[in-house]
Parts: sequence; structure tokens; C-alpha cells
Amino acid sequence: MVPRKVTNETRSDSDRKVVLHRFCRISFVLAILLGAGSRISAGEITTYKDQNGRTVYVNRDDRELRSAVDRGGSAAALRVIQQRKRGLPAIDEYIDQVALLHQVDPNLVQAVIEVESAWNPKARSRKGALGLMQLMPETAARFGVRDPFDPRENVEGGVRYLRFLLDRFHENLKYALAAYNAGEKAVAAWGDVPPYEETRTYVQRIAMIYSPGHLQEDLSASVISRSIQGNRIIYTNLD
Repeated sequence: MVPRKVTNETRSDSDRKVVLHRFCRISFVLAILLGAGSRISAGEITTYKDQNGRTVYVNRDDRELRSAVDRGGSAAALRVIQQRKRGLPAIDEYIDQVALLHQVDPNLVQAVIEVESAWNPKARSRKGALGLMQLMPETAARFGVRDPFDPRENVEGGVRYLRFLLDRFHENLKYALAAYNAGEKAVAAWGDVPPYEETRTYVQRIAMIYSPGHLQEDLSASVISRSIQGNRIIYTNLD
């Protein structure tokens, strides 16, 4: 049978449970690397890479993380990030749940959080972005977030915004991420990633930790396949 596109209407509750079980083990290609370096400076974040190749992002306003880097380098910063995650009970499971509901890869959500706030639920940027996914106040209000510093509300709003951007740009990950940083109007006006150093570096940062290689994997042994073709996410039914 010819594969058909899967929609929320065609997916059963049992299918959703199977997808959720396997979703958290999947990472996908973000084939949009704009060049890589061990340390990059743009906007408000400095990038470090440890000896194992793990990338750590430090917001210049994040005094705790900057202090950790000064004391013990990337390893110390990673310990701070893990401590922050442990202070957010069941956050991984919640991200999986919300991401599945809105058909957004939870690994992408986690990558955005790590780059945006390094898992600090009380993060506030100099531009006014708030919380785990660094929502601007107007974006938070637009997607029904009353308290941007509430981790779960912030994740819900951030995932809904990512879903909106993926729909807006026809599942093009590069454009959706650029719009998350620079705004959808800027991406629409340029018809591409805007030529802003901060935005291009932001997209690169996400790419560096989102997926190291090309992967296609079934989300259900008999029901759903999800893959990337170019920069687009493709859902198909295997029946």
C-alpha cells in the first residue's frame, strides 16, 4: 500500500503510546551546519566544547555557569547543568508528552532548552526572554503562558511555538529555528535564514547538539515512520 501522511486524526491512542515509548530514543538529522568551531561568540552566548566533544553554552548573564567554567572548565559547567535538570522533577517525561502531543521531536526541544537557558528555569536574558525556552513576554502571552518561570508552562508554550513555526515554514527545521531566534517575519522577509550573525550562530548551536548524523527510524514497528528529507520532517504510515 502506498504510504500516506499521518495526522492526529488517523493516529490512535495506542499508537501514541507506542510512539512516546520510542520517541525519547530518537535523534534526527539537522542538515544545516553552517560551519563548526570549538568556541563561537555571537549574541549573548559563548560556546565551549569539552575534550569529549560535548558542547556547553554559557549565557554571559548566567553567572553560576560562567563561574563553574572559570573554576573547572566545561566539565564543571556540565555538572551545573545536570544539577539544574535534577531540580526539575520528571522534566524529560513531560517534554516527551508535550512534544508528542504537538508532533515536535523531544530531542529538538531539549536542544533548544540547552542552548537557550542551560536548563535554568529562572533564566532572564538582557533582551527580556524568560525561562527554560527563553520566551519573550509577547510570545508567552500569545501561546497562553501565564508564568514563564514555571518550567512546565514554559515548555508547553515553547513547544507550541515550535509547532507553529514548523507549520509556518512547511516543516523546514532551519527556517523554524531561525524564526525562533529572529522572528517569523524576518525569515519570511528574507526567504531564508536572515544574514544576522546571532541567528546563524544560533542555528548552528542547535545543530551541533541535536543530531550528529543522518538517521531514519520507525516510530512504531508497524505503524509510523518518521524521517528527514533535506530539512523537512516526513511522516508516513507503513501499512
